[in-house]
Amino acid sequence: MYPSQTKKTEPNSQYIQNSKPNNWPAIIIGVLIIALTGYGFYYIFKTPPKPEKKDLSKSIVPVVAGIAKELTIPTSIYNIGNVEAYTVVNVDAQVGGILTKVNFKQGDYVKRGQLIFEIDSRSYKASLDQALANINKDKSNIKASQSGLSKDLASLDQAKANRDKDKAQLAYDETEVKRYLELSKEGAVSYEQYDQMKTNLDSIKATLESDNAAIANATAVIDTDKAAIEQAKATLESDQALAETARIQLGYTKIYSPIEGRTGALNVYEGNVVKANDTTPLVVIYQVKPIYVSFSIPEEYLQKVMAASKMGTLTVEVLINGDVKEKLSGGIVSFIDNSVDKTTGTIRLRATFPNQNLDLWPGEFVRVIATLPEKSLSIVVPTRAVVPSQQGSTVFLIKDNNTVEPITVKVNRTYHEYSVIDSSIKSGDKIVLDGQVMLRPGSKITIKEMDK
Repeated sequence: MYPSQTKKTEPNSQYIQNSKPNNWPAIIIGVLIIALTGYGFYYIFKTPPKPEKKDLSKSIVPVVAGIAKELTIPTSIYNIGNVEAYTVVNVDAQVGGILTKVNFKQGDYVKRGQLIFEIDSRSYKASLDQALANINKDKSNIKASQSGLSKDLASLDQAKANRDKDKAQLAYDETEVKRYLELSKEGAVSYEQYDQMKTNLDSIKATLESDNAAIANATAVIDTDKAAIEQAKATLESDQALAETARIQLGYTKIYSPIEGRTGALNVYEGNVVKANDTTPLVVIYQVKPIYVSFSIPEEYLQKVMAASKMGTLTVEVLINGDVKEKLSGGIVSFIDNSVDKTTGTIRLRATFPNQNLDLWPGEFVRVIATLPEKSLSIVVPTRAVVPSQQGSTVFLIKDNNTVEPITVKVNRTYHEYSVIDSSIKSGDKIVLDGQVMLRPGSKITIKEMDK
């Protein structure tokens, strides 16, 4: 009974065992996921190790050193300036007409006295010719009137001569009449002879009256001649004035550049009709040699600037394109404004530059450096020795034991590569120029380079 039962159950047990599922891969994967998750949480929330502190005071820092000096440093005032044309001229037409020629290109640089525009001159030439013809006619009229005056003056002289002769005859006849009257009373001459002498006297009196009338008539003619000459002269002067006006207007048909400078955009082109003294100029010319640079300075420097300008010791420079290495020198202060701007506390100045190479252009903004001479000595250090700190500007002083001490300084001004400072640093003191970033109070240093 038992064996038969055992044999019955074996096939069933084997069947059951073989039919169980294989779960090992899933178990392994689950374990791996749990492990990776735990490692991730550990990595995220673990406390980072504290960095090892390095005692910089015990390390030796290599630095570049320099020396504080006592120098006479000028005062430099930096500001932004505006370039202005030395002169701006609007070229206008002074007579109307057709613009026949433009003798330049827009933007050209023109010389003073250069012919730049031409206007149709034919009508103005005709007006001048007419005026000149009238002048010639007036001169001929004057000559004719003067000739008539000369003739009438001769007639007057003849009439006066006749009057003088007749006056003499009158005096003689009056004497003879008196003599013949006495003789006739004495019977020496007849009464008829006396009467004849009296008739002669009356005749000469009538002739004398005729002479006076001729003189008066000749005088009136002469006055008329003189009036005609004066009228002809007045007409001549009027026509000469008209001719001069015509000549001036003819000259206006050719327009010359009044200054040397650069032309702007052309407002009227060839073939257009231009008007005399129109509101729109033909072209605008900017004189750029020399040229102005306007800038402002703080009012605290006003007295020094005025004194230096008067002495000719104030220098003005312009940085080309803002580059310290490219400076345009030669600026002379030619104008100081008459009042301080109350809003900004500054005063406006204007410097004149020769601008021979056209480095400056009207309208551009440039950096201006106005330098005042300084007579007193100041403690200066190279600007690179000054570094910012929480206390302000700091310079590291090198002590005799090759350690450093930070000194707080006040920078008054800079000039080129130097800074003028107020501090306890004295002339001859060694200071750090490069390597300050690794320094702390009391740091030991070694000088790898000494800047003289």
